[in-house]
Formats: sequence, structure tokens, C-alpha cells
Amino acid sequence: MEERLGDRLIKAGYLTEENLEEAIRIQNEKGGLIGDVLVQYGYVTSSDLSNFIFENKFTKLGELLLEKKLITREQLEMAIEYQKQYGGRFGNICISMGFLTNEQIDEVLKKNVSRKGRIGEVLVEKGIISQDQMDEAIKMQNKSGGKIGDILVFLGYVDQETLYRELSIQFEIGRPGAESDYWKIKNLPYHLAKKYNAVVITERDDCFILAVSDRLKSSEINKIEDILGKPVEEVLVTNEEMKEYWETRFREVEKHKSIFDLYDSQPGNSAIVTFSTGQLTSMICLGIFLVICLILNWSNTLIAVNLIFQAIYAIMTLLKLYIVILGEKNNVQLKFSDEELAAIDEKELPIYTILIPVYKEKEVVAQLIRNISELDYPQYKLDVKILLEEDDKETIDVIRGMNLKSHFSILIVPSSKPQTKPKACNYGLLQAKGDYVVIFDAEDRPEKDQLKKVYLSFKSLPKEYVCVQAKLNYFNSTQNVLTRLFTQEYSMWFENLLVGIMQLNVPIPLGGTSNHFKINFLKEVGGWDPFNVTEDADLGVRLFKFRYKTVVLDSRTWEEANSDIGNWIRQRSRWIKGYMQTWLVHMRYPLKLLKELGLKGFVGYQAMVLGTPLLPLINPVFWFLMIMWIFTKAGWIQNLFPGAFYYSAVILFLVGNFMFTYTNIIGMYSVIRDCVLKKRQEFSYSIIKYALFTPVYWILMSISAYKALFQLVKNPFYWEKTQHGLDSVEDNITFE
Repeated sequence: MEERLGDRLIKAGYLTEENLEEAIRIQNEKGGLIGDVLVQYGYVTSSDLSNFIFENKFTKLGELLLEKKLITREQLEMAIEYQKQYGGRFGNICISMGFLTNEQIDEVLKKNVSRKGRIGEVLVEKGIISQDQMDEAIKMQNKSGGKIGDILVFLGYVDQETLYRELSIQFEIGRPGAESDYWKIKNLPYHLAKKYNAVVITERDDCFILAVSDRLKSSEINKIEDILGKPVEEVLVTNEEMKEYWETRFREVEKHKSIFDLYDSQPGNSAIVTFSTGQLTSMICLGIFLVICLILNWSNTLIAVNLIFQAIYAIMTLLKLYIVILGEKNNVQLKFSDEELAAIDEKELPIYTILIPVYKEKEVVAQLIRNISELDYPQYKLDVKILLEEDDKETIDVIRGMNLKSHFSILIVPSSKPQTKPKACNYGLLQAKGDYVVIFDAEDRPEKDQLKKVYLSFKSLPKEYVCVQAKLNYFNSTQNVLTRLFTQEYSMWFENLLVGIMQLNVPIPLGGTSNHFKINFLKEVGGWDPFNVTEDADLGVRLFKFRYKTVVLDSRTWEEANSDIGNWIRQRSRWIKGYMQTWLVHMRYPLKLLKELGLKGFVGYQAMVLGTPLLPLINPVFWFLMIMWIFTKAGWIQNLFPGAFYYSAVILFLVGNFMFTYTNIIGMYSVIRDCVLKKRQEFSYSIIKYALFTPVYWILMSISAYKALFQLVKNPFYWEKTQHGLDSVEDNITFE
């Protein structure tokens, strides 16, 4: 709270609290300035008041000007009222209103300049914080670095408004007023406002008022003045005030950028168009060709198609097994010891942005805040942005009702189509302050030292490594059969498959959360595609196109495995649809893609991005043929597998199904073994036996794939919401 003249007189011993209370009561009844009331009613002499004002280093300019009789009481009240309304420096306002000249202000300031102490010392001297509180903040600063003001705000010892008011006095610049006429005045171009973190908020006859969160250099001020065609006066604003001004002035600009930035800069990498003209033409021609072949010789045509699919199965089986075995190699994942983590100088840790998209998940937000607050990273060096959709009033109300620390910031994403997670992340990215950025989902529980491990990763890796993917797994793996199968799949994917792919130097389909980026490089490749509903896989391909690399980190983020079949199908169909989108986007010009990725990268891309949706789509066809043959012994089915082809297909069926199941077992065993070695028994070996239910899991995947294919044509950008917070729901899977 601002210390007024009466409070300062009490501290100096000129008044008692009772005297001040009586003077304030008289002021409220009869009006006037508190100084005049104190003198008129004999609480302090005119001489004592003058001496105090001239000698006290915290005296305000208005008090000095009034005591020197350079302005009248009426002029003082007018200037104060204007300052409250529109902000700015008091002296500049007096000059603008014609009360004083520049020379008069300069003369007063020259004669009455006071020593400016450090902000912490000033806060202690004014009684805003105690010396013990200051000592605690200094201790934290000595350990982890950072600005003392940010630390004091984080600790809750001073609020942002008080801190920035005192900083504005130190910097000798003003504070903003209660009103702004931004809608009718000239504005800075977005890119310059972004560069300088400055917003024009109002205009006086002689200048523009420019909101800044830190003082600008003279050269920067000059450039802004050249663009605006008028002098500017800085006012110092808090982070929350700047966010409010920024969203007011640039909300529509950033809404557009969050949707169309990738398309505007890289139209060939955007999923805004699902099927290109060339792809539609190719599909029509292929369909016509297939029909003609069926008419001419349906039997041989079906045999040829069958042969192609069997070859795909064989290649995918062998390739997946090879990749999983590669992933089992030791010392491939980035690993750091406790000693290496303890040796980190926290003063060198950068600002770290955490983007948390939340939509209709009010049940898990409290746990979310706890999880972030438990991270082993200087909390005041975190820039946590909770991204909320404008139509999600319930979650907005819940989070706004929380007493969040200063490093948490709520961003309301403007309503627009498509309403997707990547669009929300792009909106948050535009306002991110960190050197690094990571996405966590609302239910995520990252291991506490994950951010420090990422810091060490980037510090130790060559420059081309711009993404670190942490491993994902599930904290509710034993809830029912579905969560156990989901856990096995994720264990194989993140423990072995991604680690193996990393060694092959092919595009890595990222996980949807816990991928950490160097923020400048993420912006360079275009951020996330808001029209792609599996934005992580697409981003992995684009990173590879830009010749950037990804590494897998030995740190886990624990998520909630979907325990409800309907919810699981909604989630999985969205993932598969996104893989379909990603394949279509980057295969618009196959020869160009081959050149960009190289032969090995191109083959890896087909295996991972095309194979993921293709196999679940063709599986039901062969299941149908097998069931029909068992019950009918239809001759036309036998004709599809002539001679030796029949035996090779049987071997592939037996070996392939075994290998796909076995790789899940390998992945699950890898996680269990790792947890045991780290003395963190998250899983029981008993979960491995549920791999016998893998064929049932494949059926669910095929159902999801056909739903995804239907949506790809009908509603490609629709984001099917996954409901979280079901981990306490009773088992609703009936085949356990």
C-alpha cells in the first residue's frame, strides 16, 4: 500500500496516529489537502511541514511544487486527478497543462534530487517489507539468481502493484492511469510492440503514453517516436497490466497468427487443406484403374492387392522389431545422475515457459497447480501459461478463484475455428517469455527434476538438437484391462520405439506432451499446425525437414490412461486422423519430400506416419477373410492365397501377431526393470500377462481407425475432447 504524507509524518515523529485519524476525519468533512488540514488545525506547524517535505527523500514532486508555491492547490488537485485517470509523470502533466515550464521542473528536481537506493532497501526503509523478508529473498537470489523484485512478489511479501510503483519512482517514470483511449489512437506495428514489449495506451497533446514493463533504451525510444511521429512518455506497468493492455490491443492480431501463421509462411506444410488437387486426382485415377482391373480379371487383381498388403505387413513387422531392439541399447536415452543435477548452478537456469492447454477439466486443475509447484526448478523462473478456451466458463471461474502465484498466468484463447489444442498452444507461444518451452496436459505429473534434465540436455548437445522428448507413461495403469493394455502400448512406444527411431535419423513423431523446445527454433519451424489434430507427429516431421534433431530423455511424465472404452475410441480416432492428415500434408509432393528427408527418412516416414493408420484399417479385412474361411471354406478366399503364398501368409500371420505382441511385452518389461533399478516400483510384473488381450486392443484400434477415416472426410479439424479425471471411476471393462 502506498505510503502517504500523513503516514510518513507519523514515522518521522511529527504526528501521532490519533492526530492523523482526526485530521483525516476533518478532511473528509470539509475537503482540502491533508497538509493544509494538519497546519490549519495545529497538528503540525507550517515550518515543520516545510522542513519535512524538503528534507525527506521520499517526498513526492507535487508536495515540493506546492511547498515552493510553484503550483496552487487547485492545480495540484487537477494534475493528480489527471494522473489518476490517464497516468504519466506528474511533472510532465503539469507542463502539459501549462502550470509549469520544463526549466522550472528541472530546477526543482536538480535542487531536491535524493539518493536512490536499491529497490529492496527502499521497500525495507518504507516499511513495506521487513528486514527478515528481505534477507530471505536475498538468500534465494544468491542461490538461484533472478531479480529481487520478482522473488519478493513470488514469496508474497509485496504485490506487483506496490513493487512497480516503487520501481517507477526509482526509474523516475510514471505509472498508468485508470483509463485508456487506445481504440482511437495510433498504435505501434505488432512486430515492434513485440520486440520492445511496449503498448501505446493513451495520448496527450504533447506525447503518446507508452506502457512498458522495463525501461527502454534511448535508441529504442527514438525509433518508436519516429514511427509514431510524436514524443513518447514511458509508464511502468505490472505483468498483469501489460497482459491486459496487450490482449486489448493485439488480441485479434494474435488470434489470426495462432490460426494462420503456419499457412501464411509455409502453406505446403499446413493441414488447412485436407486433400490437395493432385491427391484427389491420383486417388480417382487409382480407383478407376482398380475397377478396370477387377472387371478384366478380378481374381488376379485381388491376389495382387493381397500380395501388396502382405508385403506391408512383413516390412512393418520386421522394421518394428528391429527398431524396438535398437531401442533396448544402453546409453541411448539421455541420462543424468543425481550428482550432475546437484552440480547445476541455478543462477544460470533460464526462464522456462510451460504451456498448459485446459478445456473443460475443472476437476483436475487443482492437482495440475500442485504438480507444477512441485517441480525442482526456481519457481519464479517459470513462465506458466494456463490456456483456457473462451467458452469454458466453468474452468475459467475455477482457476480465477485460485490464489495463483505470480509466475502463473491465465490466457483466454479467443473463440474461433478450429478449436484445437495446437491453436491454443500457438496463442500461448506468442506471449511466451522463456528460452525453453514445454507442453504439459492438465492431468500430467512430470517427474520433479525433468526441467533441469532438459537444461543439461540442451547444454550438452550440439546446436541442431532443438527438441527433447520426455517419456510418457500412466499412473493409473492397474485401473482395468484397458489401462493395462494402454500402458503396455505406451511403454513400447516411448521406451523402445522412439529411442530406436532416434538412432535411425528419421522423422520422430513426437508425443503430445512433455516435448521440450528451444523456443526460437520452434517459432522458426512455424509452431504447431492448428488444423492438425495430431500436431505432435506433424511437428516432428517439420523439425526433420528443417534439419533439426530430437532426443529422448530418461525422465517420465505420468499421465492418466483412458479407462473408458468410448472415451478411448474418441481419443484414439483423433490421433489416427491426425496421422492421416500428417501423411497427406507432407505427401502432396512425394519427390520433393524424398529430397527433403532423404531415402532413409522417406522410408521411415512412410513406416511411422502411414503405417500407424493403415494397419488398423486393413486388419479387419483379413480378420473377415479368416473368419469366413473358418466357417465357410469359400473357394474364392482360397484362391487369394495360391501355392506358396498361402504358407508365407500363414507364417506371417503367426510370426507377425506374435512379434507385435512381443514388442509390447519388451516395452513393458523395460519400464518395470528401469523402475526397479531406480527403486521406484511404479508397476508390477503381473501387468505383463495382459499382453494376451492385445488382439482385443487391436479391434478397438480398427474401430477408431474407421471412425477417423470417416471424420477425415466429413470433419477433418474436429477435436474430439478426451475426458480426464476418470482414474477414480470403478472398472467398467467387462472382459477382465
